[in-house]
Amino acid sequence: MQRKNLFDGESYKAEFAIITYRWLMSRRWVTNADIMAERFGCSIEELPANLSNCDGYGELKKIVCIVKKAIREKLGVRNKNVDDCFEEDGNNKNRRFRYIGKDNDPLADMRNVKAINNLRQYWKFCQDSAGFFPKSWLEYFFKDCQDLLDMKTKRQKGEQVISASIDRILTNIEYLPSLYEAITNKMVMEIDYKPFEEEVITLVFHPHYLKEYNGRWHLFGHADGRVPEYGYNIALDRIQSKPRERGKVEYVPAPKHFYDAFFKDIVGVSHRKDAHKEHIVIRARSLYIYKLMDTKPLHQSYAVVKSFGTYDDGEYAEFSIDVEPNNEFYGRILQMGAGLEVVSPDSVRKEIAQRVRDLANLYPHEK
Repeated sequence: MQRKNLFDGESYKAEFAIITYRWLMSRRWVTNADIMAERFGCSIEELPANLSNCDGYGELKKIVCIVKKAIREKLGVRNKNVDDCFEEDGNNKNRRFRYIGKDNDPLADMRNVKAINNLRQYWKFCQDSAGFFPKSWLEYFFKDCQDLLDMKTKRQKGEQVISASIDRILTNIEYLPSLYEAITNKMVMEIDYKPFEEEVITLVFHPHYLKEYNGRWHLFGHADGRVPEYGYNIALDRIQSKPRERGKVEYVPAPKHFYDAFFKDIVGVSHRKDAHKEHIVIRARSLYIYKLMDTKPLHQSYAVVKSFGTYDDGEYAEFSIDVEPNNEFYGRILQMGAGLEVVSPDSVRKEIAQRVRDLANLYPHEK
């Protein structure tokens, strides 16, 4: 009887099996606590003193035994006391084990079947979503592939089941694949670019990162002789001609985790000069707006300050975010009209008020 694929599915068992097997194939000593900590993305010290209090611990104990048994069966180990492929050490509470077998990937067949299943699901997703991905993206990566023909047929027959907003800015979207490859291959590019309300400039550009926001794609990187040194922002729709590879120029990479920090404290993609992070408290003036913000927060730092209810000064909810105020932030607040009110800090509240006054001045005779 064929054993069920240990690595397939989204259950605790499959997750623990993948983590356990990865540890074993590294040939390092490992404990149940190591596996549990990796599953939850924390250190061992952050786990409860009694591992049995961790969610899924029962499944973890079972799957460790199942993975070890599957490896033994694959290697033909008949007597684990004589020719075992594992070493164990310690008592029941602090028991650790490691793999010492000769085969560096005994369950490769299972892993490959899992990968193939994932690829098939991805193909199916791509076929069903012809129109969601930029056409140029699919045609670049699936060139001469039967699946691309299937995608085109689905699109022509109107059988796609996933789509994206039609207000996306698609100018120069065909450059996405080559820019993606330039990033992964660390290639320096020469880009003719027209900043907003400026003349065309030619940049020697070291691409680091691609990000889409509000329907527009942005390329971030290092531009020789330009500031900022890292995080220079190019909007794809303002590129004037196809980017060209620039040879004999050493690629300048971004510092490690630079873009994690770059996007962490902003809404969208831009930093304002001399801006700094603020703790901003915002009031939702209706239950509908509150639910909208609660289910689709403005920023990952979103936290509820007051749940929606009736207070001495009215009916509302309050939430906070910790961000650098930028144009994208103000745009998202103003998008909700009278549904949102910035409570603090005063500097942000005053800028919102000024923008509202400027808007109202456009309609001086309306009642």
